[in-house]
Amino acid sequence: MRLVTNPHYADVAVTTYVKIAALASRPEGCTAATATIAEYVGLSKASVERGMTQLMRPGPDGVVELSSTRRSLPGGCGTSAVRRTRPLSATERFVWIPVAAAEDLTPRQLRAYALIAYAQAQKIPLTESEIAGALHHHSGQRAGQPLTTAAAGAIVDELEATRWITVERRAGVRGRHHFIAHDIPSAAQDLPCGQPSPTGVAPSSTSAPGEGSGSSAGAGSLATKEEPRTDRPDDERALFSPAVGEVQVGEGVENRCARLPHDSGEDGLALRADDHQTPLTTPLTNPSGSYDGPGLTVSARVHAVLEPVHWLFRQTSVYMQRRIAREVGRQLRSGIDDARLRQRLETRVCRTFTDEIRDPGRWILGVGLPRWGCGIFDCEAGVLWSSGRRCSVCEEIVRDRRRTTAQPEAPTPAIVHPVPAPVPVQPSALAAPRGRCPECGCAVLVLNRAQPAPRCKPCREEHEGGRASGPPPSAHPEVCAGWDGSGCTRPALGSTGLCVRCRTRRMERAAS
Repeated sequence: MRLVTNPHYADVAVTTYVKIAALASRPEGCTAATATIAEYVGLSKASVERGMTQLMRPGPDGVVELSSTRRSLPGGCGTSAVRRTRPLSATERFVWIPVAAAEDLTPRQLRAYALIAYAQAQKIPLTESEIAGALHHHSGQRAGQPLTTAAAGAIVDELEATRWITVERRAGVRGRHHFIAHDIPSAAQDLPCGQPSPTGVAPSSTSAPGEGSGSSAGAGSLATKEEPRTDRPDDERALFSPAVGEVQVGEGVENRCARLPHDSGEDGLALRADDHQTPLTTPLTNPSGSYDGPGLTVSARVHAVLEPVHWLFRQTSVYMQRRIAREVGRQLRSGIDDARLRQRLETRVCRTFTDEIRDPGRWILGVGLPRWGCGIFDCEAGVLWSSGRRCSVCEEIVRDRRRTTAQPEAPTPAIVHPVPAPVPVQPSALAAPRGRCPECGCAVLVLNRAQPAPRCKPCREEHEGGRASGPPPSAHPEVCAGWDGSGCTRPALGSTGLCVRCRTRRMERAAS
């Protein structure tokens, strides 16, 4: 229980500890390789290594839960290490849980299951909020914070669906739920994918979407019953026996990925329910491939739903095939009809060109399987699946979008061009007051409207040349009349009768 209640340890550390503790109950200890342990519990090799690293390092209280000793063969080649868990004292809190739960449940579900089993053994009333307080986030922005009560309720519902626990609603003390943990999951009347179990026992679940590999069908525990004794020195109830999931001595340990299953077909994989159907998956035979986990099996119901995209499904990797099968099973469990999901895939693959599908797995998960429509569950891309009529909510949403996009288009014709055009010359500057030269009659600019139009430049030069032979001009120049006719004390220049400042101001006003 130190691992279960301590937020320092990740969920994968609890799963790894349960399996290694069972394998280490033998006198020789746990000699299984990391890949073998990962195959047993349905996790990726990196996840198991991350869990063992946490267990081999001192915790916040300085306690090391796992020890590892390297070994070498007589020839000098290395082999798997020997791992042993820390012996527990009689004063420590503990709980017996079946090792098969570590193979069937996800790491977070296993942690919640162990907490429920401990509360059941100690007869402690338990609530979903208390379960949420023992489960924490281990990554992201909320790392170290406990889960919400709603998230804990979802985990409890998943555990109840796997039949490892039974929840009696409002049957406990003060209206609490009564949680009952089972050593063996009860018989499943109907599998999640809709296929009856031939053995009457619920099949082991695979790993979570973020965990690389998972256990294949029928590759779970090889033992027929649980042995209560594992690593307690004060427990003398039973003799030592091989742990759950380990092959009996004499048969040898063989890589299950390298040999064909007993019920396999030509391609090495077969369906769970119908042996006459063509398997969808193809194993990766590349020695340097990225996937080296157990084989994948697909239920007959998922096989029938994915029939329109079989040619795309076979082109994906085993990891993507597992994700696609989980997504199909999740939608089927949510209440979506098989024919509806199959029709959705068939319609969308017919509307897509083959050369446009670059990644078949991402296309199936991102385009083929998602439901498009409004919040109504019966809505399928704007059409009600049960009646075939148009969805009124979707039509209203489309009308609102068209109305919002059409409103800013009204003033669009008034906008000439977004690129600024050169500023044209103002007509007022061209239409400045003009007059006629009194000598030749050509157009001249009139600066002082109170006076008659002046002579043009040629006539002025000719006139000034004629005056040069006449009487001398006056010694004092004429005074400026002012730009608005109010008078000015400055001397006037030329024949305009204005000074430089008044002339400039008159021209600026005329231009404006």
